[in-house]
Amino acid sequence: MPRFLSHSRFLILVPILGLLLAAAFFFIFGGLGLILLIVNLVIDGIAGTVSVHAGEETPLVVEVIEYVHQFLVGTVLYITAIGFYQLFIHQIDYPDWLKWLHIDSTEELENALIGVTVVVLAINFMSVVYVGAPDNLIEYGVGISLPIAALAFFIAMRSWASRLEHNKGSDSE
Repeated sequence: MPRFLSHSRFLILVPILGLLLAAAFFFIFGGLGLILLIVNLVIDGIAGTVSVHAGEETPLVVEVIEYVHQFLVGTVLYITAIGFYQLFIHQIDYPDWLKWLHIDSTEELENALIGVTVVVLAINFMSVVYVGAPDNLIEYGVGISLPIAALAFFIAMRSWASRLEHNKGSDSE
């Protein structure tokens, strides 16, 4: 039975593959969309028909922010996939500049995901601000800020509990 349970960890490869495919979707289609946007801007610039003013249906800044949002969602999916892989299958050796992707616990994975999620929520809010929806901007801002505050509180309480546990362990030695 222990051998079966040990090998059952490979079931996590199914969601890992799904997460990687979803991340690839966001990276590829977001990247292609951004490249097409830039090519169209260059072509319009050469033709002298560029219009990046606030009177447009969707301001250029908002379009670019939406692509950044897609990349961040892809990043969340990618971090989750590699975090699961490292937690259940095998550690990955990263170069020094990518050491933050080294995941040893679910807590580290959660912290990485929370950090990127906060940025995604902030970018969502920023795109609404640029579009200019003053009638519900306060409600939307509160709706974005409450999950961010809850996540910050969650991390603070867990950090406090970890420090308390660590200090308790140090006192007993």
